[in-house]
Amino acid sequence: MDEFDLTDEDVFAVEIAKNIARRLLGHPQITPQQIIGLGNALYALEQLPLSTPGSLSEFGIVYRAGDDNFSEMRYIDFRISGSTFEISIGGSVYNKGVGSDSFSEPGWIIEIGGHRNAECELYTLEDSITEYLNLGAEITVSDESEIEYDHEE
Repeated sequence: MDEFDLTDEDVFAVEIAKNIARRLLGHPQITPQQIIGLGNALYALEQLPLSTPGSLSEFGIVYRAGDDNFSEMRYIDFRISGSTFEISIGGSVYNKGVGSDSFSEPGWIIEIGGHRNAECELYTLEDSITEYLNLGAEITVSDESEIEYDHEE
């Protein structure tokens, strides 16, 4: 079975992802389909550093604010698959007189095989997500996992 080579910082990033998944599971706006997707993501995160074959889940928040003249969008996204763990942060800004501009902030990516890019400021993530949820952010969950669960416990 494949295994991720995790540093102490990577373990902290994974803990944050698990905490966020659990927080989203308890949110009043969560749907049954999102619960299943978060369950698959949480299962794969709990298996780390071992890879979970067939896992492919993404979850996070999207915050939108503004009007026809000026608007902004922010997202924080977590992704887990059989070969990758990733945190993506970014958004876009729209100004009627200027147009729109998208941006991404430093993220976190670990791949089986050793590729890594670990630049995101982990200590602000949970507070940022709580703040965006309090402002009315939308929970996003995408799950295309085909995990064969081991029923022996």
